[in-house]
Amino acid sequence: MDIIKAYSEKIAVFVVVSVYIDLIMPNNSYRKYIRLIVGAILVSMVIEPISILLERWKNGYREINTK
Repeated sequence: MDIIKAYSEKIAVFVVVSVYIDLIMPNNSYRKYIRLIVGAILVSMVIEPISILLERWKNGYREINTK
């Protein structure tokens, strides 16, 4: 359960920081590219625990060092 809490906190902090960056950014042509990059990072953060679970399933649920 601690793992889920840690991932949730990590994603929440990232979302808050990215919203703050979006708010202080001026309205210019770079805004859509920064949103694209932030979205890609967020998607990779959400997929990370799923990929770890799939890797564990593939290896027969042996312990995998995630560091």
